[in-house]
Amino acid sequence: MTDFPNTTRTTELLSLNMEKERIGYGLVTTATAYKKGDLLALSEANVLTHATDEKTWDVICERDISADQATAMATAGSKTPVYIGGDFNIESVSLVGVKLTTAKYAAAQAKATKNRINLLKV
Repeated sequence: MTDFPNTTRTTELLSLNMEKERIGYGLVTTATAYKKGDLLALSEANVLTHATDEKTWDVICERDISADQATAMATAGSKTPVYIGGDFNIESVSLVGVKLTTAKYAAAQAKATKNRINLLKV
């Protein structure tokens, strides 16, 4: 796996318990920016795309990736880490970089339970 050192990490509290984090890896889509905390769908080909809503996601984005960085990673066939388990702050997850409204929390938490992820309000 190639790591791209120019990817950035936000300092916002997302993970609530580093010891419970489970990390997986997926391929990014070209010309697509990802934000730490984005809810992502994972295809059978192991390709990450943005979830269409709070009910259709599989994993949580672990880092910020610009569209240019994603294109370089996709071209190189490099995978990016994603959260596949653990305890996370529901106020820090997002859909395409936009934080969830409180009206979407219940559906996101229900999907999280099915995904074996905890989305908690702190």
